[in-house]
Parts: sequence; structure tokens; C-alpha cells
Amino acid sequence: MRTMGVTMQQQSNMQAPPKENMKARTVTAVGYVAVLIALVALKACVPSGFGAIGFDVLFWAISVTGAYELMRAMKCISRTQWWCTMMSCALIIPTFVITKMILEARGDPQAWLPALLVLMSVCSLGAMVTAALLVFDFDNSDLKSTACSLFCILYCGVLGSVSANINHMDTNSLLGVTLMFCITIAVDTFALIFGKLLGRFIPLKLAPHTSPNKTVVGFFGGIVGGILAAVVVWALGCWLEVFRLEYYGSYHPLVVLMLISVPTSVLAQIGDLFESAIKRGCGIKDMGKLLPGHGGVLDRFDSMLFASVAIVVCFIIIR
Repeated sequence: MRTMGVTMQQQSNMQAPPKENMKARTVTAVGYVAVLIALVALKACVPSGFGAIGFDVLFWAISVTGAYELMRAMKCISRTQWWCTMMSCALIIPTFVITKMILEARGDPQAWLPALLVLMSVCSLGAMVTAALLVFDFDNSDLKSTACSLFCILYCGVLGSVSANINHMDTNSLLGVTLMFCITIAVDTFALIFGKLLGRFIPLKLAPHTSPNKTVVGFFGGIVGGILAAVVVWALGCWLEVFRLEYYGSYHPLVVLMLISVPTSVLAQIGDLFESAIKRGCGIKDMGKLLPGHGGVLDRFDSMLFASVAIVVCFIIIR
């Protein structure tokens, strides 16, 4: 069984992608943005909630592929628990979406509550079956395998489903999804720019044992990027008149979006660091090779998994 620890020499080899990968990274990023624009357009143009299915498919793919990547990286999960974890992550988002859309079609004004209960039931059932294998499949499953399987369900399944909840909010769903993606992209970009430009003058490291290249100044640069992304989303919303903020409080909508962007930016960077810590512990550089220049799905969407929690909580607060 592969050790979960890495040496300092291994850590020094896990640096930023080499220059020859920048072209592939740029091409992948352009394709990524194009897909997001297409999904936003689909959600905005197709009525009755069916346009949201495009984002549902994306979030489902992130959840399932992320679980596969994570379990492959940990290399300690038994075959039976592997299948239970994959099935759990594969069912969480579809059962939530189908339940909510059926109830909405029937005119249920509280469709979100039964749908959320179904989501929680699927998560709980998957976790219980996975845990039960420690008893009934004791020849292959041990405590470490069980803990890692449950962690996969929580990280990829439960956190992955938060984005689907944003996608099906009764109000501001298009704005919430757009804001989430724009902030995570801007945070990553501005953290890199600030770190490159100012890191030499303020070399204080943010998490030297987890991600040696990330600096404190880059962290605050990411927050600046998130705030600017909120401004851009607000301006686009006013111009296109597609996803304006439905908010009836005393603050200006731009101020509200800027305030939402701050905790979202912070959690996005914590999610990125958390993913780095997992990779350090597993002794790997990337979670996969599905996205050229970026690595695996979790390498690209790790920030989104954490940022989605800030988005959904903030939009619940301002309702």
C-alpha cells in the first residue's frame, strides 16, 4: 500500500506547470470559458428550468469524475467500497434534480424541501452502506478504506451537490451560478498575478508546507479579483437584463454582490489549498490528466467546491 506521506524533495518537485504546458493550459482554459458561456446561454434561453440541465450535467460529471480521481489517488479503497462510493456520487445530484423538477411541475411552492430531503437520504444511505462493508466485507475493507470512502462521498458527492442547489434556487439561480464561476476564475487569475508581481517584495508564504508557491499577497490579490468579478457580473446583468439580482433590501445590488464575493473568494482559495494538501499527502502532482495543462477535474474545480458553499449561504441570507 502506498504511503500517504511525501518528503521535502518530492514537494520541491511539485511546482507550477512547465512553460511547455502553457499552450495546452491556455487552450483548455479557452474551451472551459466557451463551455461556461454556452451553459449560461442555455439556462437563460430555455424556459421552465430545463435550461438548467446543462449545468446539472456539468456538476454531475465533476462529482463522479472527481470521486474517481480522488479514490485512485488515495489507493487504499476496497473494490466493493469503491463501487458504493461511485454509485453514491452518481445518484446524489440526479435524484435531487429530478425530485425538484417533478414537484415544481406539479406546482409545489416548497419543492426545494422534499428535494433536499431526498438528496440527504441518498447521501446518508450511500454512507451507511459503505460503512457497513467494514463489517460484512471485512476481508477486503478496513478502517482506512472506510474513512477514505466516506470522505469521497462528502467531498465529491455532498460538496458537488451544493452547486446543483445553486443551479435550482427559486430566485437568482442564473446569477448565483454565473457569479460562482466568474469569481473562482478571477480569484485564480489575480492570485497568480499579484503573487508574481508583488511576491518578491512581500515574500510571506501563505501555506509553505502545502503549496510553497502561494503567497499572502497573492491571497489578497485573489480577493481583489473576486470583487472585480462581482462588479463585472453586475455590469453584465444590467446590460443584458438576464440575471439581475432579485434583492429588496436597502443596499445597492452592486454592494451586495461585492460583499458576497469576499467570503466566496476566501473559500475558493481554501478549497485550492485543501486540494493541494490532499495531493501532497498522496504524493502526486495532479489528480489526473483529463484537462491538458490543468490536470484532472478536481485540479480545475477544487475552488468551486468550496466557493459554492459561500454562494448558497449568502443567497439564502439575502432572500
